[in-house]
Amino acid sequence: MSAPQTLVRLPIRVRRTIDGDGEMTAVLLVHCEARRRSVLLDECNECGSCEAVHVDPLEEDSWVTCSRVAAGGGATVEESVVPEGDRTPVVSIMGRRVLCVEPETSTALLRDLLLERGLTGAPVVNPDGAVVGFVSRADLLRSQWPGGAAAVSQIMTPLAVTVSESASIAEASALMALEGVCRLPVVNNAMSGKVVGVISALDVLGWIARRCGYLRHKTSRN
Repeated sequence: MSAPQTLVRLPIRVRRTIDGDGEMTAVLLVHCEARRRSVLLDECNECGSCEAVHVDPLEEDSWVTCSRVAAGGGATVEESVVPEGDRTPVVSIMGRRVLCVEPETSTALLRDLLLERGLTGAPVVNPDGAVVGFVSRADLLRSQWPGGAAAVSQIMTPLAVTVSESASIAEASALMALEGVCRLPVVNNAMSGKVVGVISALDVLGWIARRCGYLRHKTSRN
């Protein structure tokens, strides 16, 4: 007798990148639970377990339906002992949209984008989507004097601190506290280290509030 199948709905996330010419490209990503990493939507769609794909033009509720073998009933002893923050991955609470810039992007365009979207910073990536740094509003303010800077590469923090999409919320929280930052680029589990999202201190606080019953629904700020 074959194992029962169950359908799961996985969110589609969007990574947008602004290059040096100000052109924007978008990549659709899905976190594959079987591979334990994010994959391109096209790659997910070609998988035999993919049952349906829904892309919302407004990007509020895009998802894929995936069939998989149902897990055994009930939580394991290990799950019942390990604190929830240690076994909940950051990919489950980070926003569905992330804005990235390339090193050649102008600081003027970056300023406009951060103000328009209400962001405090953005990952800096190469043309393949691999993180090479992070740039923040504080970096922009410092760049205004004495002579100003023209490109993101001149003001960004190179070798940004990142967290894996399979890392726990507790691990990400500890890393933010240790490094004194409020946002961390989230990278996939492949060796390429491509950006798949950003997790912030507000994401963690929102998760805690929901677990305690103070918030009902997640609201994305990305």
